[in-house]
Amino acid sequence: MVLFPTINRIGGVLTSNRKRRLFVPPSTQYPLFLYGEGDDVRSFLSNIEDGSQYGSEDDYNDVASVSTSRSLPSTLSSTAEDQESFHTWLQDEHQRRLSTPVDDDDDEIIVDDTCFDRDAMSSVIDFMNIKTNYEIETKSIAKNSFPLIITFLLEHFFSIVCLVVVGKLGTKELGAVSLATMTSTITFAIFEGIGTALDTLCLQAYGAGNYELVSITVQRCNIFSMILFIPCAVFWWFSGGLLKYAIDDPEVVRLTQLFLRVLIPGAPGYILFENSKRFLQAQGIFEAGTGILLLSAPVNIFLSWFLVWNETYGVGFIGAAISTGLNFWLMMILLILYVKFIDGKKCWFGIASLQEIFSNWSPIITLALPGIVMLESEYLAYEVMTLLASYFGTVELAAQSAVSSIASLTYMVPFSVGIAAATRIANFIGGQNMKGAIIATRVAMIAAVIVSVINCFVLFTFRYQIARVFSNDPEVISLIVSLLNPLVSIIQIFDGIASVNSGILRAQGSQKIGGFINFLAYYAFALPLAVVLSKVVGWKIFGLWIGVGAGMVLIAISEGVVIFFSNWDEILLKAGLLNEFGDDDDDDDTDGF
Repeated sequence: MVLFPTINRIGGVLTSNRKRRLFVPPSTQYPLFLYGEGDDVRSFLSNIEDGSQYGSEDDYNDVASVSTSRSLPSTLSSTAEDQESFHTWLQDEHQRRLSTPVDDDDDEIIVDDTCFDRDAMSSVIDFMNIKTNYEIETKSIAKNSFPLIITFLLEHFFSIVCLVVVGKLGTKELGAVSLATMTSTITFAIFEGIGTALDTLCLQAYGAGNYELVSITVQRCNIFSMILFIPCAVFWWFSGGLLKYAIDDPEVVRLTQLFLRVLIPGAPGYILFENSKRFLQAQGIFEAGTGILLLSAPVNIFLSWFLVWNETYGVGFIGAAISTGLNFWLMMILLILYVKFIDGKKCWFGIASLQEIFSNWSPIITLALPGIVMLESEYLAYEVMTLLASYFGTVELAAQSAVSSIASLTYMVPFSVGIAAATRIANFIGGQNMKGAIIATRVAMIAAVIVSVINCFVLFTFRYQIARVFSNDPEVISLIVSLLNPLVSIIQIFDGIASVNSGILRAQGSQKIGGFINFLAYYAFALPLAVVLSKVVGWKIFGLWIGVGAGMVLIAISEGVVIFFSNWDEILLKAGLLNEFGDDDDDDDTDGF
């Protein structure tokens, strides 16, 4: 087995020149590893149970070879048989590694010239054999969701602080910071979409006991994100050239561009924090983000007030952008300190070599692109709704802004449940525990319905109180109440279900399916319907919400059907092969899949 590519690569140079390549047998679509050339071609699925051997004893000195007391059959007739055989082989192999003698002062195991971590081997055995039920999974999701809900609400709080602090400077300043916040939110959604790749790769790798792969994957994702931020930073710097076509006021455009320019140095701190937060979540550490944000929130409030309003050191409008950027880096620094001094170090193996970081990016890119589509589809849909609402008048725009804000806030609850569920499901998948993954999935889908119905109940019951929080204008209050009674309240049920379903798909590594469903539902169906109902039929803002709500219903149902008919054998087999072999596929020459 090859879990630690650096050590294995050194060993490979010293012990063998044998090349490894990937082979897809006729009976299955999955790559199996072959060693040797010509007649001496064998795979880890070769049938050697009768004690027969291939070639000479020297063949087994190959560090990439798989030496095990029981191997799988080389010809399988179905995915189910593939998965069952692979699971048995993998369990035996991890037990073999774990039973290898080791010095008392050394937790590393050397098997076939390859280095493994004893704790990691114990972890994957635990995930393989853990017995769970609906009660256990319900408690797990509830326990892990709570700190995530607090975390996301606090992150939402930062943009509100900006609006409140700057809003008193004037109307133009308020409009500029609102536009800048919207632009940065849409931009950050790109990197949150990239981060969804970690929701699959890191979680499954941790469940498989491949701790070093968790460390390397996060570093690859960080570098990938930083490279992708370069064109985003260029756009922010020259954003005024585009925004002037959407905003008539030149001063608002100038202030918006200024805010985004000042925010550029701080943005990488937020991106790295989001990725690193997933690094901890993969290890089941959810409270770290909550604690960090509880510490940074009062600092953010003080800095925002001090840099905007202090008579001596305050710099006015731009102080809000400076405060936001500093707060992003403070969050990142606190997270590093948390890993160093509190928890999370077991999956940190130091900064990887450049060769390791810049290799094998295909799994990240393959999962990140549909992840971006999934998140951006919904983010942009809400912004398009707000833009369309502006054409119907000031009252409609104010009501839409208020309802959209409260809908985004309540969305954080099912979104948090989706992340907690994704963590648990992906760990089970990485540990090849199909029963645990299925039970956790069912509990997550039930939890999605429960929390979404609660959201609906809260919005409907407190619609008058919510409306008065956002406005004192009777017309605006009346329109907000009408939207929540019950249209938007009911829509939140399907939005919440879709959010959790998306988390389950990320855990399965099925972002591509989720991205395809989201994109088509919003842009081929929901928004065109919203435009027709709002403008052609004349239902105005109600038409917008009916159209977008119909898209959410379609997403919730479509993703639910995909999950219901999931091929768990295929999901677990792909995850197992990726976690055992996928990270070192560039160490040797490969012929392809």
